[in-house]
Amino acid sequence: MNKLNFKIIIIYILIGGFIFSLLFFSMKDNWNLSFILKDIMYFPIKIMNIDNDYTLVIEGRQKELEQELNDLKDMLAITETLTEFRAINATVINRNTSYWNEELIINKGRNSGIKEGMAVVDGKGLIGKVTKTSLSTAIVKLITSNSNDNKISVKLWSEDKSINKILEQDSNHNLLISGIDNSFPINIGDLITTSGLSDIYPSGITIGYVNKIDYDKFGISKKAYIKYSSDLENVRFVSVLMRGS
Repeated sequence: MNKLNFKIIIIYILIGGFIFSLLFFSMKDNWNLSFILKDIMYFPIKIMNIDNDYTLVIEGRQKELEQELNDLKDMLAITETLTEFRAINATVINRNTSYWNEELIINKGRNSGIKEGMAVVDGKGLIGKVTKTSLSTAIVKLITSNSNDNKISVKLWSEDKSINKILEQDSNHNLLISGIDNSFPINIGDLITTSGLSDIYPSGITIGYVNKIDYDKFGISKKAYIKYSSDLENVRFVSVLMRGS
């Protein structure tokens, strides 16, 4: 027998032994031979997909961290302007989809000095007030809540004038100010802030901006629809305002 034939026989034996081993273990341990062969054939592709998925995860996490950093910077900016209040920083830990526009839960409570009635802001402005507390959590009623006790005294700033009004809400959770005299000038983009005529909300906290002006059905007064300054759909970090020295 020449060397070439001997090598061919050895190769056949090795291939046969490999196939026999696959068949034997697939029957013994319920392996799926087709899956094994596919894994061998597509292993390089799997490695490429894993790398791509890992890159996407890293990119997504990086964007999330950048957003969190921006939110925290905004929080720092707004709390520095409210010098008469001490800010208790907290994180949103729960928000029921059935009450999405009504309330959320934060991870600070009575142990941190939080009490019912305290105002709650994020880095862009007012988002609501504390309505219930436990030792380590608190429920925050949002300014979009349509409950009857969620009236906020606000100030509408336009040109060199301002007026105090009550912030209202329609059935679609749109914030508005009604009963504005026709002689008072209103422009798109005018600022709405808290008036300070309340024991709950400090004065000067931004609520939003005028984005639509309409008249009542008799045409004797105007109403202004407000766009929130805060992104109430994606609130993650908040500050509860406590009166301090």
